[in-house]
Amino acid sequence: MRSVKKSTILLIVSGVLTAGICLVMNLWLMPAIERTTEGLRCFDMNSFGYTFEQAQRFLALLDERGRDLYLHVQLPLDFFYPVAYTAFFMTAICKLNGRATPLLAVPAALAVFDYVENVCTIRMLRAMEVTQKAAAFSSAVTVTKSALMTVTFVMLAALLLRYLLRRRNAKKAA
Repeated sequence: MRSVKKSTILLIVSGVLTAGICLVMNLWLMPAIERTTEGLRCFDMNSFGYTFEQAQRFLALLDERGRDLYLHVQLPLDFFYPVAYTAFFMTAICKLNGRATPLLAVPAALAVFDYVENVCTIRMLRAMEVTQKAAAFSSAVTVTKSALMTVTFVMLAALLLRYLLRRRNAKKAA
């Protein structure tokens, strides 16, 4: 039996963790929080950002249960999520590319923006109010995080396509 490389194990474990956390957050936590805000999206789910007024309205509608769920369940999980997806993305990029590459900076930056977004959200939820400046900054961080996530997925798709084409061509040449 062939030995399994550590990078393959890391890819599988981080992929399973990433998928599991994503499912818990998107199928249970976010909907539960959003039910308490008349369906307004949580801050980190607004890929195209949000206005000061939208942030104020979200906070005004968020009840104590939703706030507790956001602060004490969703956000702690969202601090572990970037670790899982960054390990997955970086390992996948290296495996598909055949080596380390400057492209690894994209998922690293994604994680940084995700953490900054989480800190902004915690500050707004603890204060239960937001200034125009804080809402604009937090919204810009969320938009940047969302853009970096999209770029990461596009990079992975392109690397996967290139990898599959190379394998197909190598089989044809053999």
